[in-house]
Amino acid sequence: MTEQALQTITLSCKWNEKKQCFLLIGPDSAASWAPLVFAWHEETFYGTLLDVVTVDGREAVKLSPWQALTFFAFRPTIDFLSLEWGDEQTAALETWAKQIIDNVRERRFRPDFSAWKQQGGPGVWLAAKNTRWSGIGDDLHPFAAEWLSLAIADWLERDPELRKLWQEIVHANPAIMAHPEQWTSGEDDWLEQIGWLGERPPFTVGLRLIEPPDDGGPWTLEAVLIAMDESLIVSWEDKAHLPRSWRPYEVSVARAIRRFQTIVPWLGGEDGTLRAELSEDEAWRFLSEESLKLTDAGVRLLLPPWWEDVKQMHLAVKAKLSPSFDAANSIFGLNSLVDFDWRIAAGDTELTEEQFAELVEKQRRLVKLRGQWIALDPALIRRVQTLMNKAKKEGLPLRDVLAQTLITETADGNERFHEDEETIQIEVHDQFRAFIRQLRDVNELPSAAVPPSFQGTLRPYQQRGVDWLVFLRRFGFGACLADDMGLGKTIQVLAYLAYVKETEQPSTPALLICPTSVIGNWQKECARFTPSLRVYTHHGPNRAKNEAFCEAASEAHLVITSYNLAHLDQDDLKQIEWHTICLDEAQNIKNAQTKQARAIRQLRGRHKIALSGTPVENRLSELWSIFHFLNPGYLGSAADFERRFAGPIEKEGDARKKMALQALIRPFLLRRTKTDEAVSLNLPDKLEQKEYCLLTAEQAALYEQLVQDTLERAKDANPFQRRGLILQMLNGVKQICDHPALYLKERTPRRVLERSHKLKKLVELLEQIRANDESCLIFTQYVRMGDMIQQLLADLFDEPVLFLNGSVPKAARDRMVEQFQKRQAPIFILSLKAGGTGLNLTAANHVIHFDRWWNPAVENQATDRAYRIGQTKFVHVHKLITTGTIEEKIDDMLEQKLALADVITEGETWITELSDEELRDLLTLSAAVKGGA
Repeated sequence: MTEQALQTITLSCKWNEKKQCFLLIGPDSAASWAPLVFAWHEETFYGTLLDVVTVDGREAVKLSPWQALTFFAFRPTIDFLSLEWGDEQTAALETWAKQIIDNVRERRFRPDFSAWKQQGGPGVWLAAKNTRWSGIGDDLHPFAAEWLSLAIADWLERDPELRKLWQEIVHANPAIMAHPEQWTSGEDDWLEQIGWLGERPPFTVGLRLIEPPDDGGPWTLEAVLIAMDESLIVSWEDKAHLPRSWRPYEVSVARAIRRFQTIVPWLGGEDGTLRAELSEDEAWRFLSEESLKLTDAGVRLLLPPWWEDVKQMHLAVKAKLSPSFDAANSIFGLNSLVDFDWRIAAGDTELTEEQFAELVEKQRRLVKLRGQWIALDPALIRRVQTLMNKAKKEGLPLRDVLAQTLITETADGNERFHEDEETIQIEVHDQFRAFIRQLRDVNELPSAAVPPSFQGTLRPYQQRGVDWLVFLRRFGFGACLADDMGLGKTIQVLAYLAYVKETEQPSTPALLICPTSVIGNWQKECARFTPSLRVYTHHGPNRAKNEAFCEAASEAHLVITSYNLAHLDQDDLKQIEWHTICLDEAQNIKNAQTKQARAIRQLRGRHKIALSGTPVENRLSELWSIFHFLNPGYLGSAADFERRFAGPIEKEGDARKKMALQALIRPFLLRRTKTDEAVSLNLPDKLEQKEYCLLTAEQAALYEQLVQDTLERAKDANPFQRRGLILQMLNGVKQICDHPALYLKERTPRRVLERSHKLKKLVELLEQIRANDESCLIFTQYVRMGDMIQQLLADLFDEPVLFLNGSVPKAARDRMVEQFQKRQAPIFILSLKAGGTGLNLTAANHVIHFDRWWNPAVENQATDRAYRIGQTKFVHVHKLITTGTIEEKIDDMLEQKLALADVITEGETWITELSDEELRDLLTLSAAVKGGA
């Protein structure tokens, strides 16, 4: 048998600082030598898991610090292989590795204290102190020390037992490990504290602060030993009661106490021991400032159990409503000032103003009153004094009292809302609470006897509405009557005006401001229900001006005018202090910055009323604008309202803010719907039905081209431009869905009927309606579309077709309404803005929405022209929808909008905030439409 030849391989090893790895380089390609060299090496799975890289054109094996350590430390003798080191540095690695591995295996190492203080973690490791290195001197070569540290860090990930040990140290000392900058003692103290050096004491050393038995006495501070399981706490001064096993650790306790004094130097006595007594000011300083430093440094503190409660305790300024408040006789208004008795409260303890001033003058910090400790923080005292001084100087208006009472208590008085701790907490008496109950519940109000001069019969819910208006008038509070359309807001106001005329005999008239389109309606309703009311209608080119206006108004009980004239003739209207100012369709002042809204707010009136079926159409700022007219200042400034309510509710969906806002407005906003049990209208049934129709090929092509062009332009637009483009596109696609000629602005469109399936569907419906001798309302947003429909239907049915839009004069409007109600013209087309509100058109039992509005509330208001009191027939509502388009896709979203019963709704411009992808999904025609158009 022939002896196998001995193979010699020369290797050199380099350290890659950047990649923190070793590179082992042989004579040829790694494949020729690496499998032989690592055949014994367990850490690389016997040479099968080697990472081969290229260095300076030569192949090398990449080794982690731990892999290199085990390779050099445990290299065996192989009979057929001779390994030689190519340089002195590689040979030194073997010498270092053998000793490093011994220190690692025997755990003769420690975390680097200096590195920990700098970077707050165990990233660097050192050999144990006094380690002797054979053949390489007392100190390990700098590179070998780095190798040791990296290998240990590597090993921590591989050795479950060592990893568990370090995790236990971290968990046992969270404050020390998290705040290295707080450690002021030396390395040995730190190693002992974390349990790395020597045997850890069976206790931790902490500090205990003990309150004096009597107010004003000295406080006691002592070091305490706390068992690891917290089963025993012993004062260090009470050495006689120390467990025997604790006594050998006196040096450790002394070291801990010195550390406390290093963190808080003034805790040390003159002889270097811990101070045993603290004054009140020193105890305050210890509790409020030094305890935080000590806790951050990992020191266990035993503080008085009440301290955590006292820390959270806020000094509150309390104002107790004076008994002089008389809800039975007072007529004061929300801006009137009320009298209070002042108190300062800390927790359950109350101080009079004089007691508080005395404590402040004596500069007390910790006071025990009636068995409760109170902390008097100087900064908090200054805020309380500022709050009180301001309140005394400016007074407390009733609106603040009312607002806080409504917000801080729900109807059952249990849940409380605290928006701001630094406000005056108002306490009210039982009489005021009874007043609040009446405000919250219309059924609690005294009944107002409507005089015989009112020639009508009020339903029970309408009588309660009159009671509510009269009650709020008595206290000078503005009222928003927001009943569903058709529930008789007009008749309730007329009954209220008749009551005021008979009971108060006011010296000035009431002012009613309404849209031009409903002036005639108000005139007729006044003549019907309150014929004794002298009415002056301020309208038309020949209306009275200046002195003539004042003379005409003074002879009337009620002056009726339009929103437009409220701005144009504001100088005339401002000359009179009206006994009531009533806004019909008050959403006309929803934009508070318009000249019209500003002019109306400048009018003087003892009582203000707003009528609106939709006080919020799009944004909460509209609600604020109406309330700013009714009760100025009640909801704060516009900026305050946006910060407190509108922003959190609209942007974040804050339910608590919404609840608080509802609590604020509920007493001044009365809303009933047709479905309310209390209303009991017994109206005939109403059926809402969606009628679907396809786009023509022409419509589909126009629709798709407009969408694609707009989305392409929107990509490069800024947010403001993007919103404008999207709103313009939305208007365009709705016009296309109605009729191509509407979008293309054709003056004399041809083939009108065959170019729009929606128009065909309308004709089909009308053929059935007219065959049954029924009447119909048709709503559209576009005047030009209304013209097309009117001309087409007049030709097809050979009968009068009415069309009411914003350009029709008042007299002509009144004639149209009369013709329709008398069934002289059974088809009535109305533009949504001109005819969607304020008209009584109960002759119709069919309502057709030719195009869709983005706000369901607006559609519902239009429907209520027919579905209202006085309707005796079944009402059929038809909503025309083009399939596969935005009309169909948005229909589901419209269903999700908040119901009209909710005063607070989301905005209608939400579509502009969709992403490009969401817009594309919403607007792109479905495949079926493209194929079938």
